[in-house]
Amino acid sequence: MIGESLVEKGIITRKQLEEALQDQKSSGEFLGSILVGKKYASEHLIAKALSEELGLAFMDLSKYSIEASAIKLVPEAVCRKYTLVPVYEAGGNLTVAMADPTDEAVKDELKGLTKLKIRPVFSPLSEIKGRIEKEYAGPSKAPYSAPAAAPSPGKEVEELIEVASLAPVIQVVDTLITKAVELGASDIHLEPDQGHFYCRYRIDGMLREIPELPKKYEAAIISRIKIMSNMDIAEKRLPQDGRIQATVANKSVDLRVSTFPTLSGENVVLRILDRSRAFLELDGLGFAPDNLKIIEKAIKRPFGMILVTGPTGSGKTTTLYAALNKVNNLDKNIMTLEDPVEYEIPRIRQSQVNVKAGLTFAAGLRSMVRQDPDVIMIGEIRDKETADIAIHAALTGHLVFSTLHTNDSASAATRLIDIGVEPFLVGTSVIAIIAQRLVRTLCPHCKKPYTPGREELDILGLGPIDEKAVFDTGYSGRTGIFEILALDDKMKELISRKVSSTQIHEAAVRDGMKTLRDDGTLKVKAGITTVAEVLRVTKEA
Repeated sequence: MIGESLVEKGIITRKQLEEALQDQKSSGEFLGSILVGKKYASEHLIAKALSEELGLAFMDLSKYSIEASAIKLVPEAVCRKYTLVPVYEAGGNLTVAMADPTDEAVKDELKGLTKLKIRPVFSPLSEIKGRIEKEYAGPSKAPYSAPAAAPSPGKEVEELIEVASLAPVIQVVDTLITKAVELGASDIHLEPDQGHFYCRYRIDGMLREIPELPKKYEAAIISRIKIMSNMDIAEKRLPQDGRIQATVANKSVDLRVSTFPTLSGENVVLRILDRSRAFLELDGLGFAPDNLKIIEKAIKRPFGMILVTGPTGSGKTTTLYAALNKVNNLDKNIMTLEDPVEYEIPRIRQSQVNVKAGLTFAAGLRSMVRQDPDVIMIGEIRDKETADIAIHAALTGHLVFSTLHTNDSASAATRLIDIGVEPFLVGTSVIAIIAQRLVRTLCPHCKKPYTPGREELDILGLGPIDEKAVFDTGYSGRTGIFEILALDDKMKELISRKVSSTQIHEAAVRDGMKTLRDDGTLKVKAGITTVAEVLRVTKEA
C-alpha cells in the first residue's frame, strides 16, 4: 500500500495517513491527491514513492526536453484524456510519462496508435498537465465536426485519430463489444447506409438488429476499431483485416476484424472468438452416444484422415479443436496450418496461411511433414495439390484432420475425386467423414408450445403417432447435429469404383448411418431443438 510505504520512508506520519484515509472514504479522491492537498507531502515525493513501490522508472519532466517527433505520435485528445505525455522515441520504444503507468488498456491503445513498444514512466500529475499545455500550445480543441473544406490526407488522418480517441466514441465501441459478448454473439456487423448507421449481432447463427448508431459518429467509430486492430486508418478504398485481443465480461476474447468498402461507406464485421470455446470436449458438442464412439475410435488410430464437412458457420473448426484436445498429450507432436488461427491451444504448434509470403496450404503442409508430426490439422483442402500431400501424409504414419465444403458426408469422398485424387487413394486414406450443422437449442425459460404441421412431420419421418405431439419454440444457444460416414471395407470398395455420392449415401444408410436429419429428429424428440430448426439447416443436405 502506498500510504504505508510513505510512512515507512518518513515522508508522512501515521496520524497524517489515518486522517487522509478518513477523508478518502468520504471524498473518493486518490490518496496521493489528498496528501498533497493537505500539504503533508509533495506531489514529487509521492510520485517517486509510487514508482519505487511498483518498480517503475520515475521521470522529473522539468529536467527533460520533449522531442517534437514524439509529440506528433500521440494526439492531444489522448494525452488529455489519460493525462500522459510522450517524451522521446528510441530503438522502437516510445517513453511516455504517465499519471498511471500501470493502466494496461491505455498502454495497448498507445501501442496501436504509434506502432511502437511503450515504455511507461511515473511523473507528477501537475508536471504532466503542464507539459501538455506547453507542448500542445493552448486549450483542448473543440469536439470534432466536419470541416468546411476538404482536408489534406495527412490532416484528415490526424482528425480521425483525434476524434476516435474521444470519450464518447471509446464508450460506444466498448459497449458494442461488451454487449455482444454478454449476449453470446459470434459477430458484430457495422453497416453504413445513406443517412443511417446500422448495427447487427449474429446470435445463435441468426442476425439480430440492435438500436441504430449515431450517423455523426460513423467515421469515428470505424476509425476507433481500425486503431484497435492495427489497421491503416487512412485506407478506405481496399478491404483490410486485423485483430483485437481483449478481456470482456471476465472472458478472454479475440476479435477478428474485417473492413470492406461499399457505396455507402466501409462495412465492418468483428468475429468474436471466445477462447474458452477452444477447449470444448467432444462429448459437449452434441454427438449421439453411438456417433461419439465412432469418432473416439477414429481419432485413436495412429494414421489416416478424418474429414469434417459442412457450410461456413456450421462448427467445423470447433469440432476439429475438440478432436485435437482429445489427442493432445506429451507423447505426440501436433501441428496445424489454419486460415486463420482462431484459438491458441497449449502445446500445439499452430501456424497461419500467408499467401502473400508464399505460405499456402500446400506449401505449408509440404514443409510441415518434415517437422516430425504425429498429428496434422490442415484448415481446409481446397485443391488437388493440398489433397495429394494430405493423403500422402495420412498413408505414411500421420493422423490428419481437415475440412471440406460439401453438403453431406458422401459428397466429401466424391469431392476429393472430382479435384483429381485417385479414387483408390481416397478409399485407402480416409477413416471417417463427419458432416455437421448447428441448430438452435430450446431455452428452458423462454420456450413456448408449438404444434408442427403434417408436412413438417412427414419430412422428418415422424409418423401419425407423433401428429398430436406439441413441440416448443424459443431458443438460446446451439448444438450440433451430425452425420458420420465410417469407411469400412465395403465403403472403400464403392469409392474405389468411383460410384456417385448418392449411391455411397444410400449404402451407408442401409448399413445404419444416421443422416443429419435423423440426428436432428432425435434431438427434436428429446426436446433439445425444433422441427423448424432441423428443416432450416438441412434443407440442402
